[in-house]
Amino acid sequence: MSATESANIVIVGGGIQGLLLAFNLADRGQKDIVVLDAGYWQGGASGRNGTLVRGGFSSTEWTRFFEHSVDQWRGLSRRLGHNVMYTRRGYAIVAESERSSAVLDTALQTHRECGVSSERLSRPRMAQVLPAADQTRIVDMIHLADGGTAPHHAAMKGALTACRKKGVDLRYGTEVTDFERQNGRISAVVCGDTRIDADLVVIAAGAHSADLATKAGVVLDAQPFRIEAMASEPVRPMIGPAVALIDRLTYVHQTARGEIVGGSELAGESAKRNIISTEYVMPRYARHMVDMFPGIARMRILRQWGGMLHPAPDGGPLLGAHPDLESLWFSAGWTYGIAGAPGAADLLAKAIVTGEIDERMRPFAVDRFRRGKPVMEASAVIDNASVG
Repeated sequence: MSATESANIVIVGGGIQGLLLAFNLADRGQKDIVVLDAGYWQGGASGRNGTLVRGGFSSTEWTRFFEHSVDQWRGLSRRLGHNVMYTRRGYAIVAESERSSAVLDTALQTHRECGVSSERLSRPRMAQVLPAADQTRIVDMIHLADGGTAPHHAAMKGALTACRKKGVDLRYGTEVTDFERQNGRISAVVCGDTRIDADLVVIAAGAHSADLATKAGVVLDAQPFRIEAMASEPVRPMIGPAVALIDRLTYVHQTARGEIVGGSELAGESAKRNIISTEYVMPRYARHMVDMFPGIARMRILRQWGGMLHPAPDGGPLLGAHPDLESLWFSAGWTYGIAGAPGAADLLAKAIVTGEIDERMRPFAVDRFRRGKPVMEASAVIDNASVG
């Protein structure tokens, strides 16, 4: 080694998870925080996502956690001192089958129990909320008033700026090549010729988290999973809320510029470990969109991109310390990473600093699968069978 440094906390991954965690730790008084990222700023999933935010799901565990994150989104601009452009525009969950309508039954009961503001829409209200949709295809719909969108570029800029103001040491283009272990704990992070002694290490590296866990000598129950999204040419406002078409595993919203942005899951494509867009996903997405929103049939798609998720077998995040290695923590397993980032950062920072595991974070423990405690969620726009 040509250089040896030291840090209190090393966070591996400089996306929105890593940056917001670093900010929250610094805001709680932690010093000597280093964030390492092998790529460039916004080069991973934090720069390649759908930007949708909601708190209401069908399971109690997901709803309590993500509702907390929505609450964090509402105050994030003030805390960071930078406008993250979170827009409370509502979120519509659309069912096109009786089976999915039953999922919404469960979701509504869960929302009431968890204090989430949601409404099952009547036929006239469905037409008001989604006037451009083919109403004959819709069987049921829930509207979440506090849901919306959060453009990743604004949130990332705010997090980066706030971390710098707090004195966090940010290093992009710095690959972690190894971890050193001593007495049952991670003792150092190795980046080429540089060794950083660390009291605690957090891996928050998106689709690279499982590979990094392997380098650290532990197993992480999550695997890379590729999705694609695309944006249309800008048009007049026609889709007000963010929308989840749960029968079609499709999501969509319209930006302030008028672009209609969304994507669909495609079985088989998820296994590819790259971010190259393909010709296979676009026809599926286009078919679903034209079925539901016939007025967009002649619109052009201007941009298409791929990105990597890192889902656990049940689709939920992996949060907290790894049971097999003292001082190694994770914020991984994400499918709703943008939506959950502020909540995860807040609860993880609390756990690291105080040792207290919040009840909203506890169900998503890293070891839940070995304990036979998965957290299943029926209203997420992801096929759990393909990630499990």
